[in-house]
Amino acid sequence: MQFSRIPGTNLTTSRLGLGTASLHHLILPFERRKWLFGALDSGYTHFDTARMYGEGLVEREIGKHLCGTYRKNITIATKVGLHADPFYEKHKNLMLIQRAARKLIKPPFSFNNHVVDKDFSISRVQKSFEKSLNALRTDWVDILFVHEPEINDISALYKLSEWLLKQKENGSARYIGIAGNSLNCVSITKEIEGVFDVLQVEDSLDKHEADLLISNGKKLQITYGYMRLSSEYSSVMQLPHPSGLSVVKDALARNSDGVVLVSSRKIERLQALSRLAV
Repeated sequence: MQFSRIPGTNLTTSRLGLGTASLHHLILPFERRKWLFGALDSGYTHFDTARMYGEGLVEREIGKHLCGTYRKNITIATKVGLHADPFYEKHKNLMLIQRAARKLIKPPFSFNNHVVDKDFSISRVQKSFEKSLNALRTDWVDILFVHEPEINDISALYKLSEWLLKQKENGSARYIGIAGNSLNCVSITKEIEGVFDVLQVEDSLDKHEADLLISNGKKLQITYGYMRLSSEYSSVMQLPHPSGLSVVKDALARNSDGVVLVSSRKIERLQALSRLAV
């Protein structure tokens, strides 16, 4: 796989980054291990995670399998601000059992009882980040993102900004960023200058949401969401479902210098995608 330096940073990583939000959908430990090493063997060296993914389980799996021998050969991004469920953090097996039961039972209606716990206070964020570093078995992350803040969170982010900069000073985070939609990212960086190095933004091939960054003098650094947004657009417009390979190929051309995040629980799909970035 090709490598590139993320614009505005000294981070050199694979052109395709691996989104790990669905890793905990693999119920058995050996499946998760196989998935991570399959991605590594396919050339993926950038792993995007968050404390809330799998209520901490995803960070733990990355730390267990990749943060020993391979730590210096990979880049890791995690996030703060959207918090894991404290009960399932302590009882991860119950979370996995519940997920497995839902797959087996398949209720006749869909439901989601998960309430997003958003809190950008220094005390909550500090505790969350400490848990992340501990789970990841590392002293630092390459990028520490604020997780999907909105424009009305600017006041809280002002208060948090000094703490974020301290993480760079003490070496706990090489770079600080925002992960979210383009409008929120651009609006926040205009209000709070000199803090955020990396913008990880949702983008699609039909609406080009990330063009807002370009029109504000910023380069595309990390983009994501192409398959999901393309599928939603095709469904609404009653168009044929787009090919995953064609979508990612066009996404790489669109974000020609940075990193495109992809994800699939099938190793074969990750391998096929990796061959596009050569």
